[in-house]
Order: sequence, then structure tokens, then C-alpha cells
Amino acid sequence: ADGGGGGGDVAAFKEGEVQFHVIGDLLMDILATGMPRIPNWEEDTEAQSVQCQPGGSAFNTAVHLASLLGCSPSSRSSSSTSSAACSVTFHGCVGEDDFAESLRRRLEAAGVRPCLARCPGLATGSCIVLSGGIPGHGGRAFVTCAGASAQLATEHLEELRVSLRRVPHRAHFHLGGFYGYSDSLRRALPAYLQTLRAEAEAAGVLLTVSVDSNAAEASQLEGLGELLELLDLFKGNVAEARLLSGCSSADEALSAIVRRGGGRCAAVATSGAEGARFCQGVAGLQGSVPACPVDILDCTGAGDACCAGLLAAWVALNFELSLALRVGCAAGAANCRSIGGCAVPVTMGAVRALLQDSGDVALLGLLPPLPP
Repeated sequence: ADGGGGGGDVAAFKEGEVQFHVIGDLLMDILATGMPRIPNWEEDTEAQSVQCQPGGSAFNTAVHLASLLGCSPSSRSSSSTSSAACSVTFHGCVGEDDFAESLRRRLEAAGVRPCLARCPGLATGSCIVLSGGIPGHGGRAFVTCAGASAQLATEHLEELRVSLRRVPHRAHFHLGGFYGYSDSLRRALPAYLQTLRAEAEAAGVLLTVSVDSNAAEASQLEGLGELLELLDLFKGNVAEARLLSGCSSADEALSAIVRRGGGRCAAVATSGAEGARFCQGVAGLQGSVPACPVDILDCTGAGDACCAGLLAAWVALNFELSLALRVGCAAGAANCRSIGGCAVPVTMGAVRALLQDSGDVALLGLLPPLPP
């Protein structure tokens, strides 16, 4: 069946009673946008703007997720044990520098609880982002110095286990920016996730887990296949799904991922302006959803915003996967109307506006009403 929230028994949980934990990369982006082309060596190319912004795939997803769920700095509390509202916590590694403090402040301002481990002697990660974002020139290129972000290890994730012992609730752990995980973390994750699932079950916590790969090459997906049986959702783009599965077509790739996950792990693959495809369940139910057309200013972070919309709808609102993916596609499109990965966090109001423009009246009726 095309069920929501990973197919678990969610009937006992009200919408919004979820503690989200996002684990992964956080970087300071140096973003050059509006470039007609990527320069070759010894060449220069004009950009319409150059900005310094917080980023990283997991970081972007956390900020957008908090915005879509209506989290705010006033509602964020490290000591809160209430299960009556959503919360978002971010887990990652930073250096001891100004970039680290900028990233922390950005998380707090977005209503995300930062759980950041400092790595002495290492710089906070950074990334140079070269982006087209003008008609006919929508490509991107990246130069990344992972720095402290690449040091993330299970020893930095103790708060995940602590959160499972606080009160009975529903929890979702999202592995963001898997491409940047160290080899040691990839090797440790299968046993660690098994431990987390066992502790969640013992505590009466309904735990779901997702991953967003963000990989540009096969080596950045190493170890992910071994995790699929422990996941509830794989999210990537079509190219990543093909790399992970070894299949040539998107549908075959998604089916192979679901089979390798034993039917437990649903799979989603995005394809930019072509929308997204999904597959789930032992029967391999497949489908597709359209993209929401927008005038693109910058596509940086569109996949991260899509992931946030997908998780907000699938986990917190318990939408069917097909409906949740439509929310995700709308969130991704909304982020393309501003510069940067999460400079302007996507709101549920922006999602509703795009869905209304697309004539998706039925889905609009299922979304929670906006506050007065």
C-alpha cells in the first residue's frame, strides 16, 4: 500500500508529534551565481553575484524542515520533553573559527537545535559553488573543503540515543549529505542503526530513518547499499539511483533499491524539471509526480528543500508517499526562486502557493491551514 511515514504503526501518534534529527554536513558556501559558463583553467568568467552563506546538504534540509514545520527559536528548547510539537535537531562537526559560530547562529535563528561537535585544529568546512541560474545556463560546479565536517563519527551522535530515552514519542533520523561521510562512519553505521532501532523499540518510540545521498560519483555511495535494509526511505536523484543500483533506467533503479531494502525502504529519485519518481513496498508500487514550474534564480539546495518538504509531509503529516513527494517537489521549486541553499527558508505558505498555481486543489485541502 502507498502508506505514509515509512509504513509503521502511526495511528497512536498525532500529526506533528515528531522529533527530527538531521545528521551530516554543514559548510560555509561561497556562492557565485548567474554565470554564463564554468571557466576553464587560466580563464575568468563574470558572475552576477558572489555571496557567503551557510550551507551543506544536511544543513539546508534541517533549516527548510524547521521552517516547513513551523519551528521557531522561541519553541526550541534543549530541555524540552514535550511530544506535542515537532522539533528539529542538527548533528555535525565544526572547527573553532568564525564560520562555526555563524553556522550555529543560523541554525538557532531557524528554530533548529544545534548539536555541534568542535574539532580542534581543523577549519569548519567550506564550499565554492559556481551556479548558472540564467536561461540556458543552469549548470553547477563545486569545490569543497570538508574540513571538520568530514570528522563526523558515531561518538558525536550520543544525543540520538539520549533522545530515544526521554519520553515515548515518534522520532525520525535523517542521514543528510551521505556523499561526505567518512569511510569509518560508513562502516560503523549499520551496527549503529541496528542499536538505535533496538533501543527505540525498547523505549516504545516509533523510529523512522531516511538518507539523502547527494553523490556525484559511485565512490561517494560506498556503504549505502548495506544500509538499505535499515532505512525507511532513500532519496536521491535519478543519476544517484542508477549509480547505487547499477541499473540503466530510473524505474529499474528504484525497484532494485526497494528490493535490496527488503521492501521496507521506499525509494525516491528526483529529476529537476521532469519532477520525481518513487517506488515502495514488497509489490514495488511505482509512480511519478510533476515538478512545479518556476522562474529559476538559483537551483542551489533545491534537492535539499525537496527532501525537507518530503519529510515534513511523509513523516509529520503521515501523507502517502506520492502526495508527500508532490509537497517535496513544490518545496524544491520554491527554493529555486532565491539565491543559496537555505538563505530564504521555504515556508508552507510558499508550497501552498505553488500547488495552487499548479491546480492541485485536492492536495491543498490536506495541508494544515496557515496560521492567521
